[in-house]
Amino acid sequence: MEKKHWELKKLLEAIEREVITKPVRAVAKNKVTAYLQGLEKPKKETLDRLALFVGFQDWNSFRDALHGDADAETNYEGEKKQ
Repeated sequence: MEKKHWELKKLLEAIEREVITKPVRAVAKNKVTAYLQGLEKPKKETLDRLALFVGFQDWNSFRDALHGDADAETNYEGEKKQ
């Protein structure tokens, strides 16, 4: 559970960075905050959307980047070659 909490905290930080450059509804930030406080359990679909907002294809790609296995650029390698 501690690992998931850390991952959600990193997602919230990434969302806060993106809010500076992109308009976002407060609901995204509030959702992650509720997850961190244990008020709600995150759905995979919601985590995928939030990860997409901060530059990743899905939640698993975001987690891989957190743990050093990938970064957001690897999500777009196929697009760059075209």
